[in-house]
Amino acid sequence: VNLTTETTNGGTGWTAAWASTGPSGLVTSGTGQSLWFDQSPALTADGSTHVFSDSNRGNERDWNAAVDLGTQSFYFTALIHVFSGASTVDMRAEFYDGAGATGNMRGNVGITNGDLYTHVSAQGYAPAGGGVDAGVVTVNTTYLLAMKRTTSGISASLITADGMSSTLTSEPTWQVTDSGATGVDFRSIRLIANGTDGGIRIDELRLATDWDSAVDGLVIPEPGSLTLLGLGGMSLLLRRRRK
Repeated sequence: VNLTTETTNGGTGWTAAWASTGPSGLVTSGTGQSLWFDQSPALTADGSTHVFSDSNRGNERDWNAAVDLGTQSFYFTALIHVFSGASTVDMRAEFYDGAGATGNMRGNVGITNGDLYTHVSAQGYAPAGGGVDAGVVTVNTTYLLAMKRTTSGISASLITADGMSSTLTSEPTWQVTDSGATGVDFRSIRLIANGTDGGIRIDELRLATDWDSAVDGLVIPEPGSLTLLGLGGMSLLLRRRRK
């Protein structure tokens, strides 16, 4: 299923479906399985699916209400699992102040060549001047990639999935940071995966303005639950949900 043409682009708070930006659109695994916040099993058979990439792919999506970093914090989380080529696989999420991933890019987070990185305003993988934690990505391990953007800077961490809700009770000790690029309103995301030399799985992508919403429901998989990138409606965007 190509995300650029998928008719069940669900999720809440989005203006439209995912659109292709640059390379071909991301594709779903089609396995009826999804990632969750644990290692065993790595994939849980819940009838849903996840994004799978072993080539250069990317998509963009806009949301309804801009996030004003002058008054709010902005969180991005996604489960990721590198199943081959941990030292070569690339994946990043970029955040823009214009619709359609246009205007100013004011948040960049991802992994590249086994490293976790973040940058407030430069595109690409691990651009110079940002924060980098080298060699932290291990193959066949599920992580929660977490990012926080405030008016003063950006922070990110890789949280090893351990199945424990207590791990997600509060924000992590951020591994990488970068400061600058104040006065931002976020309106769109561009998600890119370049797994030409390996492969990566991505699931449970969430955007939120508080930590609780960014991690709500990650620990316990729900049969038939809603999944990645709005394909089944898993996005928590600009709202707080309590179960």
